[in-house]
Amino acid sequence: MYFVIYRSKDKAIISIFSYFCTVMAKIIVTGSKGQLGQCLLDAATRFPHHHLMGYDIDQLDISDTQAVFQTAKERRATAIINCAAYTAVDKAEQEQGQAWAINSEAVKGLAEVCDRLGILLIHISTDFVFDGTIFEPYTEKDIPNPLSEYGASKLSGERFALSCRRCIVVRTSWLYAPNGHNFMSSIVKLGNQKEEIRVVNDQIGSPTYGPHLADALLQMVTQVEVSRLPDELMGLYHYANNGSCSRYEFAQKMKELSGFGARIVPVVSSEYPTLAKRPAYSVLDTKKITACFGIVPPYWADAIRPYMLFTNHKS
Repeated sequence: MYFVIYRSKDKAIISIFSYFCTVMAKIIVTGSKGQLGQCLLDAATRFPHHHLMGYDIDQLDISDTQAVFQTAKERRATAIINCAAYTAVDKAEQEQGQAWAINSEAVKGLAEVCDRLGILLIHISTDFVFDGTIFEPYTEKDIPNPLSEYGASKLSGERFALSCRRCIVVRTSWLYAPNGHNFMSSIVKLGNQKEEIRVVNDQIGSPTYGPHLADALLQMVTQVEVSRLPDELMGLYHYANNGSCSRYEFAQKMKELSGFGARIVPVVSSEYPTLAKRPAYSVLDTKKITACFGIVPPYWADAIRPYMLFTNHKS
């Protein structure tokens, strides 16, 4: 509570103002122009007590550790959510240096910055750290075995991030959002342009709607920064929408709800060879994030309707 005294020639007028600190956390969001970064900034309206500060590579290159340190210090950040990443899965097979510089070495620098300043680091990783050979939902205790340079670089980044004293790594999968280019936007575009779409039916995973993940991340920040959860809750978590499907089933559900005219034909992955090998099965088990943070991801098919509403697709 603040007591503010105003004086005039005749008398002193005392005004009493009650003031409560409304900013719980000052959060730097790196990669803010990407799908998840934009979802986090949009989520700020749902978390008005947090102050989110977005930076993309044109404003803050995460590979410049000193620049990250200065920015975090000057802005008095209490947390960094790292959404910046090299995500061109196939190109990473040819541009290994770039992929590892962003997904691994730069994360090492972020961990060092957060340790120096004593702030929280939340780092986003991927289901591509797994090889997809066990065909049951992957838990945080399962041993990674990436099949691609992208997956290997992200796994290395996880390990650097977890060297930070206050760090949470969140693996996610099949991310899509109303902004940017993704599987869903491609299917809708092709579905309205072509008579037939061929989609693989032998890759099984858990779609993740970006706004749902963004809300989960900010809920985690709230609990860590406000409730001061014990350090034992730092570490590795999985978040994806509940349930699983093939890429073909994912596209079929989108057709069912949006009503585009193209026929969807299931095919096997071998018909469409790619530079990077993908896991055949990468469903993520999310029981840990529910047990520790009380976060229950919605069912994957239920997320398609809000996606369509947001992007003005006709349901």
